[in-house]
Amino acid sequence: MKKVKHIALYTALGAMMAAGSSCKKYLDVNTNPNNPTDVPVATILSNAEVMITYTTGGNVSRMTSSVVQYYSGHRNQPYDYDRYKILPTDNDYTWSNLYAAMKNLRVAQQKGYESQSYGYVGISQVLTAYTFSILTDMMGDIPVKQALRDDSTLTPAYDKQQDIYPYLQTMLDSGIVNLGKTSVGVDPADDDLVYGGEKANWIKLANSLKLRLYNHISKIDATAAQKFLATSPALIEQNSEGAYVYYKAGAGNQNPIYQFDVLSGRTDEAISQTFIDKLNAVNDPRKTLLLAPVQDNSNGFKGQYRGKAPGVNEEDPNLSLYSRVGSAYGDATAPVVIISASEVDFIKAEVALRAGDPATAGVAYNKGISDDFDFLGISSSLSAYVAQPSVAWNGTLQQLINQKYIAMFGTSTEAWVDWRKTGFPALTPAIGNFTGDVIPRKFPVSQTEVDLNGAQLAAGPGIPTPYVELKKRVWWDVE
Repeated sequence: MKKVKHIALYTALGAMMAAGSSCKKYLDVNTNPNNPTDVPVATILSNAEVMITYTTGGNVSRMTSSVVQYYSGHRNQPYDYDRYKILPTDNDYTWSNLYAAMKNLRVAQQKGYESQSYGYVGISQVLTAYTFSILTDMMGDIPVKQALRDDSTLTPAYDKQQDIYPYLQTMLDSGIVNLGKTSVGVDPADDDLVYGGEKANWIKLANSLKLRLYNHISKIDATAAQKFLATSPALIEQNSEGAYVYYKAGAGNQNPIYQFDVLSGRTDEAISQTFIDKLNAVNDPRKTLLLAPVQDNSNGFKGQYRGKAPGVNEEDPNLSLYSRVGSAYGDATAPVVIISASEVDFIKAEVALRAGDPATAGVAYNKGISDDFDFLGISSSLSAYVAQPSVAWNGTLQQLINQKYIAMFGTSTEAWVDWRKTGFPALTPAIGNFTGDVIPRKFPVSQTEVDLNGAQLAAGPGIPTPYVELKKRVWWDVE
């Protein structure tokens, strides 16, 4: 895989081990990330970037990848996710880590303002908007405006998602303004694990996140993304501008998927037959990077790419039946993706197609595929791939989203958004599911939130009912 930027994670910050959804083990931390008032702003930023990407690339990715059938776990928690057995307790880890990271980013903003280090202010705002967007797209109404106050005893009120979205757009705009200011104090450098302090790239990330959010609400406002593109914002255009955090091979610094399924010894996160069928249908050469072949030959399948049908109860502890996540996103040093050039391309394609311009959509569609091939280091296979009748642009939304689905293997949260928005890719509910054959469209808030902030939750979206909550829709997912 072509590594665009590989910034080492600091051992003093480290990443969280992921042997289970509730395991929250840090490395040898020299400062307390949960009490960041006297911690250097550089340390706060690095720690927040690790916490956010480790959580979104770990628990969030595994849950959403199961829903959109990239994964099909065969025992324990992955098997529960595979059958939509998703409860508020399953989101405790995600909720606590992401809100803790954002509270730390609020401190980083305050410190940045005090020292006139505007790079820290702008980056913290962009990361906070990104993190809130992940949470609200998973769970709908969540606490936002009161959520990051300093009072640790505060029980924040819930904000409606239709109010959260414009609030995040304003936050991103403010981040862009601060990133454009000249700092009196120091700006981030190597402590920024995403871009190494390159503020121009952070502005492109902020604008690309704005475009993503405008595209999310296409069922509500079909022209919002088109109007934003008409302002010619600086966007992520090439892989060198994509937003990733690369992990390291050293103990405790490895990629979250690698830690969960390899280091833990669990080996229970198989690849779904649905995803392998999609790859096989277009003779996709990315398969050898996105997937790992069967490793053990006790069943005669070694070297083959095999998936488990969603919901089927068939264990594979010896890696003799099914494929696992491949080197591109499952190796120790693989990245967690925030947003890629390929995703931005596919968003542009969807916006153009919705505006009645299939020719422009086709250009962006082809660039989306090309950028993904380039990122994976297999550009030599591109021309033969796109020449296939099954891949050559035919002007349909179904083809566009099916190709984006393959490219979003490392960004399953967006694949889930696309499926809820468009109905593509076509998915069949998992066998033996807990939702009456309804593929989840929404997740419940955490059990900790139910226990500690139940009054505000009851006054807002309501206390989640197991499995019923999964059938509800977020604001932009109108029928």
